[in-house]
Amino acid sequence: MLISVFKRNYFGQLVLLFILPLLLWIPAFINPPQVIDAGALDMPLYDILEYIFPISGVINTITAFLLILAQAIGINYILTYYELTKKNSYFPAFIYLLIFSCDYRIMTFSSILFANCFIILAVLSFLQCYNKNEGLDQIFLTAFLVSVSSLFYVPYIFFMIWIWIGLFNFKIYKYRPFIVSILGMLTPYLVLMIIYYLGNQTDMIVGFFPQHFALLPQLSFMNQPIQIVYTAYLFILILAALFYTAGYRNDQKLSVRKRTTTVIILFFVSLLPFIYTLTSPAMTLIFAPVLAFMFTVFFFSLKRSLYSNLFIGILLILTIAKILINY
Repeated sequence: MLISVFKRNYFGQLVLLFILPLLLWIPAFINPPQVIDAGALDMPLYDILEYIFPISGVINTITAFLLILAQAIGINYILTYYELTKKNSYFPAFIYLLIFSCDYRIMTFSSILFANCFIILAVLSFLQCYNKNEGLDQIFLTAFLVSVSSLFYVPYIFFMIWIWIGLFNFKIYKYRPFIVSILGMLTPYLVLMIIYYLGNQTDMIVGFFPQHFALLPQLSFMNQPIQIVYTAYLFILILAALFYTAGYRNDQKLSVRKRTTTVIILFFVSLLPFIYTLTSPAMTLIFAPVLAFMFTVFFFSLKRSLYSNLFIGILLILTIAKILINY
């Protein structure tokens, strides 16, 4: 069964990791979807990429798939390196790929796709702060990466809240780390404003923040029965995974518990950018990094493999259904 392969069969899970997502993406390779446009939520760095890759939808889809694969392997490395999941399993990477394969319409470029690259790097940097007196270099880098991610997709600026709460979780109470995090957040925006100024684009500076930050979320997103079913089922799995993850951290050494709590905080903060994404088919992608961890804990913690295979099987069926309906 699927879960057993990711627990025991190293070669088999590598085959599943590459082959199954590749099969799910076949409709997009044949008939590439349009690049996702989130309007004012898309930021200048993403606009630059849209300008660079305007010609071939096939190239966009292939590039997106390879980038998602690299992100999946990256998040898997982080979780195994910090002992949050089993070292010989690629199940977190598989979950990440499955979430990014849940809809034909998102199998291309999106601002969230590129923003997630920097959020994953930010997670790697921030987890290094544990057991350090201040960790100023890591804090600055984490805030810098979060800020860069928001220059692809503006709601990702909310992840600064994750950093500030996470500092308390790591028992870093001094004022300097918080100041350094603010400097890290401001640096990419300062560079962008300087570029606008040197390019004699002062009108871009004046209208930048009102255009991208004075926004209200749109809440009308349940426009398809399959979307309702998929979201409801994912919500049930998330609640169960959250329960198991909260219990899981109590049985581990202190460093694992602290880092697990940091990931749980990341999940709750992810709800803020998620609200701004409800009208987009890419809305579930915001949770992909954290769900890669929480779902691994959940599926691997179930004592009966029948249940874990049943739950992952239903998720896979709903994923295929969403792809076919939106194709």
